[in-house]
Amino acid sequence: MRDKLESLWLTETIHLIESESGRFADQDINRQVRTLQTSPIDRIVMRAEMLAKQNGLYTIVKRLLRSAKISFFLLLIVSVFLGASLAFSALSQNPVNLYWALFSLLGVHFITLFIWLCSFFFLSNFGGSLLIHCWLWLAKKLYQKKTVEQLIPAFVKLFGARIRWLIGFVLNLFWTVILTSALLLLLVLFSTQHYSFEWKTTLLSSNTIIHLTHYLGFLPSLLGFDIPNADVIKMSEHALSAGEIRSAWAVWLLGVFIVYGLAVRFLCMVFCGINWLISRRKIELDMDDPDYQILANQLQPLDTQIEDEDQKGHSQWRLASKQIEQGNGAFLVAVDIQDNWHPPENVHFSGFLNTRDSRTQMLDYLQLSPAKKLLIAIDTDRSPDRGLLNFINQLMNKSQQCRIWFINQGKQYHNWQSLSLMQADPVWLTED
Repeated sequence: MRDKLESLWLTETIHLIESESGRFADQDINRQVRTLQTSPIDRIVMRAEMLAKQNGLYTIVKRLLRSAKISFFLLLIVSVFLGASLAFSALSQNPVNLYWALFSLLGVHFITLFIWLCSFFFLSNFGGSLLIHCWLWLAKKLYQKKTVEQLIPAFVKLFGARIRWLIGFVLNLFWTVILTSALLLLLVLFSTQHYSFEWKTTLLSSNTIIHLTHYLGFLPSLLGFDIPNADVIKMSEHALSAGEIRSAWAVWLLGVFIVYGLAVRFLCMVFCGINWLISRRKIELDMDDPDYQILANQLQPLDTQIEDEDQKGHSQWRLASKQIEQGNGAFLVAVDIQDNWHPPENVHFSGFLNTRDSRTQMLDYLQLSPAKKLLIAIDTDRSPDRGLLNFINQLMNKSQQCRIWFINQGKQYHNWQSLSLMQADPVWLTED
């Protein structure tokens, strides 16, 4: 499932890049993809993966994911130390100010929980997370290359509102680790040291403190955490050293911390995790997008396309394909040579590759059935420009053996020779 999501992410990234900057040079990649008898979506995804490997985007994504994993584990370790610091700060003084200790333990937790819930419900355009909003902003500021800049927008577009479950799971996981670490250290400190507890107030009355203590302790009391009685609460305006009183307040403090802190984060983590596992199975490409529909049509299987072309009356290529078969995979082609040139009669000649259509169809045939031996006739009056050399290279890649035949010694002959291409004459095609 993870590999599938990664592939879909790459595909959406390629889609956004091409929407803004135009199509990649994908003719040869498309030709390779069209040989596969799979669904249109699989062909679109495979094309995107091949383009990503070609332009370096695949490596960038792998590096990004590797960095994310390392950062995740480092943050887990940091979370353990953050939890320990919460416990130490809450019990930094003895006697312990109860409500100040409670605020130290749960204050940041409630503030971040409130921010997360607000972003969850009100920032749907950014995947339901303030972090994603910041991530998008930083990406635009830091990255200049389109292939990198579009990674995060593509991630958000692909996952949509479902990303809130992933972000929620990760954030609440970190807080669960933080609060668990704090709880463990609180238990250790309460078990190994004497702490006295007190409450202090300037504006509130003793009765208000009693009611507040009972309200906060109600839910924990359902789980077995006792609430100090009213007399104990009144007397605790000043720190008392009696063991029963210290124990009662320690149990109350732990109960409130567990119920309103650790339990809340743990339940949020489980809830988000379950929803993420369910929703990620529904993540697919939007095949109603016009760009994907056009691409799906262009990536129709090669054999069907060739049959369609033949039905339109391309008799030259029907003849050429028959000559290829008769030659048992050993044949001659002419590239950028005048049509009045006469090829040798003792070899199987498969046509003049002087037009874009003829070159495309020859590459299509070779993609389906690579040549055993291919001899390319070249007119050396023609300069070896980049486009021609690229086409020759594609022919070589789709042939088991390939040679160049210079039919003359034209004006560009020395330039062709300087390329150190493997040469042969037509006799080479007939040799075993």
